[in-house]
Amino acid sequence: MRWVEITIQATDESAEAASNILIEEGCGGTAAGYLVKSDKQTINNIMGYLPVDDRLEDRLQHIRERVQDLPELGLGLVRDEITIKWVQDEEWADAWKKFFKPLKIGRIVIRPTWEDYSPKPDEIVIDLDPGMAFGTGSHPTTKLCLEALQDYIKGGETVLDMGTGSAILAMAAAKLGASRIVGLEIDPVAVEAAVANVNRESLGDKIKIGLADSPSAFDGQADIVLANIIAKVIIDMAEGLASKVKPGGLLIASGIVVERSKEVIDTLTSLGLSLHETRQEGDWVALIFNKSL
Repeated sequence: MRWVEITIQATDESAEAASNILIEEGCGGTAAGYLVKSDKQTINNIMGYLPVDDRLEDRLQHIRERVQDLPELGLGLVRDEITIKWVQDEEWADAWKKFFKPLKIGRIVIRPTWEDYSPKPDEIVIDLDPGMAFGTGSHPTTKLCLEALQDYIKGGETVLDMGTGSAILAMAAAKLGASRIVGLEIDPVAVEAAVANVNRESLGDKIKIGLADSPSAFDGQADIVLANIIAKVIIDMAEGLASKVKPGGLLIASGIVVERSKEVIDTLTSLGLSLHETRQEGDWVALIFNKSL
């Protein structure tokens, strides 16, 4: 498969907004690298990857337009044109490994399969190769979910992970004590990476990965429903997500920029859920809802 590497040259002030644009337009994650000191400013090269398919042209145009709008919002850029590079799977994998190092989030340590790490006795280690799915835990949306899972999983839960990506959240749920986890994903490339990660960790008895674009593919209800996607998709599938939460259960919705959090809250509360907790890091929030008994 061919991929496009997209680079936005941002300043310190616009780096997070540039990352948000790439994720909202379909990149599974971003990497911030090659910080180059010029005479006048720091250049933040924010990179993301998109598959070469029939959606690419529209996605690139949307990214260009949104990047060019950033200065009007008071967020300066080094240059307002994006840089595009065509890459193959192998090139992408080698490039991504430069940025992915062991990462500790609470008791959980995300360890790239190619990195050495000696865990402490109280740490839960997840070996991960994100492949083309990204989902390394480094982005605030995933970190917020991992922190929430550590607080809310007590043992024995059923978990639905909608938009599972690399299966990082599904594997964390399993290692924290959940007994049954279903990870659903619309992207076949991500499904392949997720299955490989689950098998590598010998978690196939607890985690089942499936190709699906709707929560309706999950049979029954879950104690915890995870939706670490983006606001628009969460709103579009809100009815399905809410229906899959058991009475007394939780929905953890993440991947939401602050500006769209009220829209997500209004949509989900209209379906009978109650906002239980809001967690925020930078411009991103995770919203935790519960369903009454």
